[in-house]
Amino acid sequence: MKDQVRGLYHKFIVRRVDGRDNKGEKHFGCKYFVLDLTHDKYAIPAILAYAKVCQKEFPLLSRDLKGISEGDGK
Repeated sequence: MKDQVRGLYHKFIVRRVDGRDNKGEKHFGCKYFVLDLTHDKYAIPAILAYAKVCQKEFPLLSRDLKGISEGDGK
């Protein structure tokens, strides 16, 4: 089935490297959304929108996200 008619579906398994998604931890059961920054033409605009709204509270994260969108990110 093509993604254009599929909508949102379970495609990835995301785990935190700090273990805080383990049972009993703060992020246990959290939901995540993965963006393909290489192939998805909507991913960079989404990253830039997130960078804009988090800039005041998380200026370093905002800067890093903008760097990803400009090709010099991590």
